[in-house]
Amino acid sequence: MYPDELVYKIALNAIFRYRVEMPLKIIENLGSAKALFSLERGELEEIFGKGSRYTDEVLSAKELDIARDEIDWCIQKGIKINYLGNEEFPNQLASCQDAPIVFYSIGNCNLSSNKIIAIVGTREASERGKSECKIIVKELAESGASPIIASGLAYGIDIVAHESALENGLETIAVLANPLDRIYPRLHTPQARKIVKQGALITEFPRGSVEHKINFVQRNRLIAGLSKATIVVESRKKGGALTTAELADSYSREVFALPGRITDIRSEGCNNLIAKNEATIFTNTADLIKNLGWITKGKKERVGTRSLFCFDNPEKEKILVALRLNPGQNMDDLCTSASIAIKDLAPSILELEVEGYIIRTAGNRFIAK
Repeated sequence: MYPDELVYKIALNAIFRYRVEMPLKIIENLGSAKALFSLERGELEEIFGKGSRYTDEVLSAKELDIARDEIDWCIQKGIKINYLGNEEFPNQLASCQDAPIVFYSIGNCNLSSNKIIAIVGTREASERGKSECKIIVKELAESGASPIIASGLAYGIDIVAHESALENGLETIAVLANPLDRIYPRLHTPQARKIVKQGALITEFPRGSVEHKINFVQRNRLIAGLSKATIVVESRKKGGALTTAELADSYSREVFALPGRITDIRSEGCNNLIAKNEATIFTNTADLIKNLGWITKGKKERVGTRSLFCFDNPEKEKILVALRLNPGQNMDDLCTSASIAIKDLAPSILELEVEGYIIRTAGNRFIAK
């Protein structure tokens, strides 16, 4: 049986659907969600200002009736209502400064696991991106770490991540930008049904919510907040995957990106993340697992050690990415753009020159071949 306070939290969540910081502030200042609905008009106007629609919505109490119906519907459909303050609410999500006070889930996945990893990318994924995504998930499954793969059920990299998790026996979480009374995109309904049995579908949008572009930003916030780390496989210069990466970074979570050719527009976002030191270069799955502290005993040491790139250290890859984005940099420039100390930069530069990957030009400036 759900507590009475949940009715008020659901109503609060609905009223401030696109002002995600407000419900937390109201509960913090008033002590509970219920307290807001006991205030008089004058008191509400002191909070929201005169003429605010929020005052009228709170006073009408219409959302309270809708919330009660929502709870009944969720019970009927086997949908769990997760609410902030409940001991089962995911700790990683609760630690976010803009955590939702309510979200809905269906499935049996452990949303409090500390081994949830987000894999995201462009909807217009290349064959190379899809292939690398499948390899990463397969190697994560073979590692024995048993991570849970989180993504957004969208076209491109997202759906490949979900499908690969299902195929390799991993649980997967699909975070939706719409309520659980429908699936978007509709084409991914078969995968969504499988995910319910081998993971979970989650959303913070109540039944009957209308899709808006901002829904996808809020969806990405849940992906980042639930996950210990985020991998961006492919992304254009702008896109939802970059939003997820930025949010993950703001939550002090690990962010990884796969570098690509400088001429590939689908890799431009990833290359920029790396160049700005906003993401760690993804070199291979074994290093990722080690970085996250997911080393497991009794597994083959070489599982996931296949390098996606040709270098034995990330400094050389950082240098190449930095030079491809901005040719003609000198040593001082590269220290800043690649975020490498001069003592580590010099030997890596020399190796790249000897191996024929970069050329030294006049004025001790460098160009990538």
